[in-house]
Amino acid sequence: MTLGRFLIVSLLCLGLSFQLTVAQPLSPDQARADLTFLKRKLDQLHPGVGYYTPQARMEQLYDSLYNQLTAPVDYLSFFHHISPLVTSIKDGHTNLNHRRNYIGKSTRYLPFFIRSVDDTYFISHNVSTDTTLRRGTELLTVNGRPVADIHAELMNADHSGSDGDNSTGRRQWSLVQFADYYASWYGWADSVTITYRLANNSLTRQTRLACPTLDAFRSTVRLRYRNEIDRQPNLSVRVIDTLTRTAVLRVSSFMGLKKRDPFQWAFNRRLKRAFRQLREENIQHLIVDMQGNGGGIVANSAELLRYWMPRKFAIMEQEEMKRAARAELITRWNPLSALNFSLRYKTDARGGFASRSGRHQYHPYKQNAFKGKLYFLVNGASFSATTSVLAKTLDAGLGTFVGEASGSAYWGDFAGHFKTVTLPNSRIQVRIPLKKLTHSVTADRANGFTVEPDFTVERTYNDLMTNREYVLEYTMELIRQGVVANRPLKSRLLQAAR
Repeated sequence: MTLGRFLIVSLLCLGLSFQLTVAQPLSPDQARADLTFLKRKLDQLHPGVGYYTPQARMEQLYDSLYNQLTAPVDYLSFFHHISPLVTSIKDGHTNLNHRRNYIGKSTRYLPFFIRSVDDTYFISHNVSTDTTLRRGTELLTVNGRPVADIHAELMNADHSGSDGDNSTGRRQWSLVQFADYYASWYGWADSVTITYRLANNSLTRQTRLACPTLDAFRSTVRLRYRNEIDRQPNLSVRVIDTLTRTAVLRVSSFMGLKKRDPFQWAFNRRLKRAFRQLREENIQHLIVDMQGNGGGIVANSAELLRYWMPRKFAIMEQEEMKRAARAELITRWNPLSALNFSLRYKTDARGGFASRSGRHQYHPYKQNAFKGKLYFLVNGASFSATTSVLAKTLDAGLGTFVGEASGSAYWGDFAGHFKTVTLPNSRIQVRIPLKKLTHSVTADRANGFTVEPDFTVERTYNDLMTNREYVLEYTMELIRQGVVANRPLKSRLLQAAR
């Protein structure tokens, strides 16, 4: 992820952070009631309970957490206490969130962004008043704790963005949103004490830094790093090498471009313009930058695939959900919702529901179709509908993947529709996906649990200091040398006959 996108994503996500407020502790009965309520809702609604972690193990975990609630517990401690039950599902779409109004203008954050090189952490952007903490300053501890230990705890406390035992998404998001994760998990304070080493200096130093509010954080970033913020819009094209006829298509999200656009016409129009430009400029090598793309609308991901898939295709093989999910998809204000549900889903052998129509087929575009070589820039924050694009492309025997493993599983994920439940006493919120979405892919064409890179690229210290787009530059070197991933042609023929 480039520095500009790193800043933009982080600033947006900082706005979702939470403020520590004073509240009465929960009694043991209240805490147990909330835990029981959460367990019941997960069992009723979540299609992935028992998928990655055996049901028996989850029952044991629940019993252990329940039996430990024997004394009054403060809000944040209870938030920590129930986190293992949510993370044990190992689903990147299931999120444990603080109660409403836990955020406020007075919330304060660690005054820096950090990045890691190997197992060492460095300040990449400093918004504190101490301007000696320049890029490349090694961050050792925060309030006496090693940064590596803090990062590991934050990774394990929130499974957002990573499915199964994959860790790339959790590592990516907890690093990019380090200040946000820190405030959410530990609570915030007016200041923190850090130890550090300046670049090219072995002396360990200590200082206390004031923690800024969100508004102050943003203002300082814009002032100090305005030349580094990447303001490229979603679905933008830039030609980066005329000799090799190479362009980059930035796909930062599959969410709609407009709030009121149910048919996604704005998204489709911009995508069409992008591929028309690629054709008019005779681009032979297309780098699709999907780093940090957390997903969005599946129909939009299918729209992108239509520009390079060789034949008609389906994104999903099947949609499944538990019986209780039906009530969440049928709304009283829409009398047609019950009829629509009956037309789309049927009961299955397990007492839940499965889609009737099976695979919805998409036809590739002929006009403006891209026939050249495809390269994909991927990181752990390439999640959900983004992994759907990567999995379908891999299944078709296309593309060269550069960077790191995506956040979602090759087989599919738990998503589609969501229900946010609020625990009755603590008011903690949990977002629960309602559908199991299985990709229409062949299992033996996977290159790992997720979509794995053909060429793994990691940040170096020089990359950090120069703010270099190191994954992109590595990919350009592959293109100059004519290197592509080897994809078995036989698999592609088998798919054609499917």
